Amino acid sequence: MKNYQLYQELDVARRLAEQAGIRIMRGYFGAADKTKTIKDDGTPVTETDKAANELIVQGLHNAFPQDGIVSEELPPLEGLEGVVNRVWYVDPLDGTSGFVYRSDQFAVHIGLAIDEEAVLGVVHKPTTGETYFGIKGQGAYLANMYKTERMFVSSSRNPESRVVVDKDTIIDPAWKEVFEDLRCKKLFTSGSEGLRIMKVAEGIADVHMNNGPQFCNTWDLCAPQIIATEAGAYFCTLDKSPMLYQKQGKIGRVYVFANTEERVEHAREVLGKFFA
Repeated sequence: MKNYQLYQELDVARRLAEQAGIRIMRGYFGAADKTKTIKDDGTPVTETDKAANELIVQGLHNAFPQDGIVSEELPPLEGLEGVVNRVWYVDPLDGTSGFVYRSDQFAVHIGLAIDEEAVLGVVHKPTTGETYFGIKGQGAYLANMYKTERMFVSSSRNPESRVVVDKDTIIDPAWKEVFEDLRCKKLFTSGSEGLRIMKVAEGIADVHMNNGPQFCNTWDLCAPQIIATEAGAYFCTLDKSPMLYQKQGKIGRVYVFANTEERVEHAREVLGKFFA
């Protein structure tokens, strides 16, 4: 496995994520910044999303002017196919609804893909100041104001699973059979896809799967994918095709993270029946 020496990129991404987190928390405690509008794709956006996005995108452009950037709050990346092999995937505020309704379940995502493969990720939780990060071949880490520790997935091979999903899935009766087939003994939920995946990376949960091909984008997945896999998580798409970052927005596939290879395969089989 190739190791990437992306320490400058990591320093820049962490600094920008933390600066964006400060800007987000300013909006969190202010009324005007939490006023949301609905975009054409049906997702919410606030002035805080836009401000955090501008901060991150400008910082990345200044540090790495030759790189491409795909962001939830930018127009599609066009005209660079075959030219740029390094592309940043940015979600300035993953979990906008959680931000608006004053939960703590939102995060900043900054991920880097090289030659269509996720190789670096930063997921920052503004309400706690925690930063998850990883580089391919270099491990995954969780940093707070006191210390930085390496992260590993749970070593449990208990056939019963701890599962993390989004809040809509957890109350959807159609998913009850999926949870039963996974022998779910505990359910977690979060409004942020990045924070859901981090629960597997931290060893708090054993399994996470997205709830449909239409509900996830590259900026949701790039950063947390590399962090979780560097923590030892197994990752698989429903059709077993590789996850390629080809300057696109929509992913359009169901995927699974789990702490063991057997569990990720079992979850893939269960979801295969559900989405058949």
